[in-house]
Amino acid sequence: MVTSVRLNRSMITISGILNYNLFGVSIERLLLFFTIILLTFIIRTVILYILEKKITALVNKTKSELDDLIINAIKKPLSYFILLQGFYIAILTLQLPETISQFGLTVSDIIHKIYILSISFIALYLIFKLIDVLAYYLHQEAKKSKSTLDDQLVPLIIKSLRILVGMLGVLFILENFGYDITSLLAGLGLGGLAFALAAQDTVSNIFGSITVFSDKSFQLGDWISIGDIEGTVEDIGFRSTRIRRFDQALVTVPNSQFIKGGVVNYSARKKRRIEFYLGVTYGTSVAKIKDVVEGIKNIIEEDDKFDHSFYMVKFTDFGAFSLNIYIYCFTKTTVWADFLTVRGEFNLKIMELLEELGVEIAFPSQTIYLNTPELIPGNGAKKVE
Repeated sequence: MVTSVRLNRSMITISGILNYNLFGVSIERLLLFFTIILLTFIIRTVILYILEKKITALVNKTKSELDDLIINAIKKPLSYFILLQGFYIAILTLQLPETISQFGLTVSDIIHKIYILSISFIALYLIFKLIDVLAYYLHQEAKKSKSTLDDQLVPLIIKSLRILVGMLGVLFILENFGYDITSLLAGLGLGGLAFALAAQDTVSNIFGSITVFSDKSFQLGDWISIGDIEGTVEDIGFRSTRIRRFDQALVTVPNSQFIKGGVVNYSARKKRRIEFYLGVTYGTSVAKIKDVVEGIKNIIEEDDKFDHSFYMVKFTDFGAFSLNIYIYCFTKTTVWADFLTVRGEFNLKIMELLEELGVEIAFPSQTIYLNTPELIPGNGAKKVE
């Protein structure tokens, strides 16, 4: 009898403790809450272990770095998702009061909205991590290409994807919080019309950048000129392109200029031109003029640094103070420093040829005739040079 009474008292005491309310929640529910949290961390640890050890081991057999990047991108978002689910279920087991009297809000609605907001951020985080993986893959592919324009295009694509995903994520969150997305987009459309009118130059610049990337009229490092601006391309953006002039000044050119005006790309040349007139004195004989012309042709033909598909060496003009020989040819190199070296060697060989033939290079001179009546009665002239 005494034992039975003691047992009943013990059962009453344990039951009373479990049913005791702490901040409006029973001890039993709190124990269940912490048990679910503990199980959540255990499940998270087990899943991550399987992901890191087992799946990673299988991925390593493929010897693909891209697979490793995808696994690493998934791990953290998956971890956050498991924790979110565990905490959400654990909070539901607390059976909190339906309303908060001070604000007139439903607790279940608040918890649900927080849950939706959290899972939306986790989803966005996962997508951004996968975009980083895509960026790595595109960068690797761009390195295989000879064009440096691809290296500039990849960051623009990645930025555009991030902006697009961010906008869609915001719209999804707003819709789940009860906002009418249709009316919001309609309002943005009306406001966007006014904004577009105020941002015509920006839109024109964006279309200009699309033209640059689609036509590939130039790329990073190219020597170009547009209008009165000439220099080396340092950066190509959505709105503008930066050109480093040869005096080292940096010029920012709106991309719309590439639609309106023509671009001269000097780096796209396959060969480089040499063009000038060689003037010799009027005392040079016809035979020596022919020898000079043939000698310069031989210099060009015997030098592998020149393009032999087309060139001209012609005696063309009787100038004001010289007999002019027109020289028109191309070097194979387009590099500025190498071109100057070839041209310098060409000039020296021409000078050596003229020295061998005894032909003088003409320079600006003037011949003046003075009237001297005392030399010849009535009318005479004396030549003074």
